[in-house]
Amino acid sequence: MSSASLFSDELREELDQLPRPHPSFLVSLLTREEPAIQTFRGQLEDWWGHVEPDARSFYGDRLVQLENEVFFQAFSELAMHEILRYHDISVGKHASRPGGWMTVRSRNDCEFGLGTVAYLPEVQLRGSSSVYRHLVRELNQIHHHYHFSVYLKKWLPYDFDPRPIKRALQVWLDSLDDGDWQGKYAEYRDDSIHVEFSILDKLNQDRRSLVRFRISPLHTPEVLESIGSCVHQLVTSGDSDAPAGRPLVATVFSNEHWTLPQGFMQDYIYGKPDYSFHWTTHNGRREHVRSYQQASSKYGLFSDSGLSHLSAVVLADKEWARDKVVFSMRVLHNPWAEHPLPLDCFGSFAQFTPIDGDGTTAHLAWKNAERTSFRMA
Repeated sequence: MSSASLFSDELREELDQLPRPHPSFLVSLLTREEPAIQTFRGQLEDWWGHVEPDARSFYGDRLVQLENEVFFQAFSELAMHEILRYHDISVGKHASRPGGWMTVRSRNDCEFGLGTVAYLPEVQLRGSSSVYRHLVRELNQIHHHYHFSVYLKKWLPYDFDPRPIKRALQVWLDSLDDGDWQGKYAEYRDDSIHVEFSILDKLNQDRRSLVRFRISPLHTPEVLESIGSCVHQLVTSGDSDAPAGRPLVATVFSNEHWTLPQGFMQDYIYGKPDYSFHWTTHNGRREHVRSYQQASSKYGLFSDSGLSHLSAVVLADKEWARDKVVFSMRVLHNPWAEHPLPLDCFGSFAQFTPIDGDGTTAHLAWKNAERTSFRMA
């Protein structure tokens, strides 16, 4: 790795000789020349340059590895470093190992420990929901008169090219008019792709945007369990280098948008609420307060007394929107933490925060709920 840049020309030339498609994120990042990918490469170079010189090799040595788990763990840590820096939260001490704790200080002089674990389950190693969205956009460019559904049975690979499916679907739709195909169902399948299509209705005239709805593999329970595993991995393996006597924040960073229903997410973190309140203020703002007791929420992540030293969990992610990278963050406070995290540590980020409580019963509500997504210049 060059001392002046993160990704050297020699590395790019070397990766360009590898066979395609290649499962490595790094190969895709350094060999594809779409404008969005080029811009993203430049962003990573800039972020790496914002790290203190003595700590650059900690990130850079792993960001040039072909192993996706190694690369994305380093990317997650670097992205969190940049997100914090971008929002005036400084890093005082970097982690000494992957998945370790860094010490950070907010603009309001709040010091806390933050650790980051990358969420990269098997479905993301095999493929990407953003690639699926790209397929649907391509299929919506077909000019025909059938509304149809798309059911993805297997996640698509990152280097997936949607044009062959688009052409095959066009041929299928034409064959329905010619009477060469009987029935309303078809599938496209090979060793790495499995997509099913179903005709819903026939229109009076040709049009575009024919995909009426789409279905992707369901994995909410798996995602929630992975979040718990990541949090336990961080707190059980990293306590030795966590800052003592400070709030500790465990960040789980996903390479895709979480797409978790908020109710499922809150139930997993806090357990079922004893009761909840919903109301709308005179100016139209909706309020939602949930009340929990640690004893009765025994199935929630924070009800585990072994996590009482954990002050909050941050769920962060990255996704592509109109060829630009968009990040999101949600801070979920532990109402039974030994060292509560002050609410102003994360400024105006979306936070599920305690608003009242007596040590046993805790009332929580969202603060800045709309402040979840942002871009960094």
